[in-house]
Amino acid sequence: MVVKAVRPWSAGPSGASGRSARIALVTLTAINLVNYLDRYLVAGIVDPLKREFGATDADIGLLTSAFLLVYMVASPVFGVLARKTNRTLILAIGVFVWSVATMGGGFAATFTQLLIARALVGIGEAAYSTVGPALLSDHYPPRSRPGALSIFYAAIPVGTALSYIVAGLISSHWGWREVFFAGGIPGIALAFVCLKLREVPRGQHDLPSSERALSSGSIGATIAGVARSRDYLFAVAGYCAFTFAFGALAVWTPNYMQTVRGWTPAAATTVFGGVLVASGFVGTLGGGWAARALGGGRRGSLLLCSGCLLVAIPAACAVLYTTSHWSIVTGLVIASTFSFATQGPVNAVIVNAVDASQRPLAIGMSVLLIHLLGDVPSPWLVGEISDSGAGMPVAMAAVPVAMLVASAIWFVGGIRR
Repeated sequence: MVVKAVRPWSAGPSGASGRSARIALVTLTAINLVNYLDRYLVAGIVDPLKREFGATDADIGLLTSAFLLVYMVASPVFGVLARKTNRTLILAIGVFVWSVATMGGGFAATFTQLLIARALVGIGEAAYSTVGPALLSDHYPPRSRPGALSIFYAAIPVGTALSYIVAGLISSHWGWREVFFAGGIPGIALAFVCLKLREVPRGQHDLPSSERALSSGSIGATIAGVARSRDYLFAVAGYCAFTFAFGALAVWTPNYMQTVRGWTPAAATTVFGGVLVASGFVGTLGGGWAARALGGGRRGSLLLCSGCLLVAIPAACAVLYTTSHWSIVTGLVIASTFSFATQGPVNAVIVNAVDASQRPLAIGMSVLLIHLLGDVPSPWLVGEISDSGAGMPVAMAAVPVAMLVASAIWFVGGIRR
């Protein structure tokens, strides 16, 4: 019993089915790592891009916002396609497209060309981020999903951190264009690995329900069914506020450490990336373990998410508004650990709130909403506030405020009957 308590994936399927589940978990997690590495490459090369193209802070924020705008709009489309189309094929195409588009950024001769390349990355990532979690969920029973999804989402801090490290080191030695080339090559190889994944029956581990009726229903009926789930709505609403905070934090913190606190570019990107790798990885797995220990249900998972952010908020304030290196690094460790602890639990609530046939579209809708209301506007908004004369310290105050809103929403979702 003790072993099961500390290994959130241990209650998964066994035998041939278990081997297939483990292969899917490892493969999809590796791709998710590359996903986030490519997504945040821009954050590690802000100054070189500003010098190359004469860009402002708002322009740099627009690169991320353009990517996320395309990403969020395309996600529900792939959610619809995944209802009946082979999901491994969608995954392979998506990974290939975003990887080629990432490399395309290295060939940009103008800011407009770079903007288009980054926007196209969003199409490929939408295919993967919508279909990947749904396929992984169908490999595991409901109680094991928080653990499996926590491992999957543990790739977020690792991939994000590697993006800063890779961008900082490569741009310092070879240039910013080579950063995009290095980011795209691994994804092209992984695209072909996707074709080897097993396409499992949708909802194979769920209780018998109305899945057959739902799978043949209209898209409108499916959307209406998802919208009626209060568990889903509370989880996604809090996720929107959290994503607003994380989007601004991820894009601007390395540059903030350089321009406001005086860190060197190499130190800022390396330290920020290193902290995310360690504390983000531990936090994401720890969140999955805690959610499973609480039963893997909606109440425990959402209250866990709310409590984690209450710990993360003062730590984020320490990062932004203290000056010593020790307090900044300590704040980063605590804020990232407890922020990432929410990822497995909240995504498990989202996938468990709907029937198996609804999951790809439900995930696609959640991606649309969390980015439309979250990290599409936040990087650009923070840049605009900074450019207006208020300065980056004032602009970044949006981060702890949004985290507090997310905590409140998840708390209400957790205590409701």
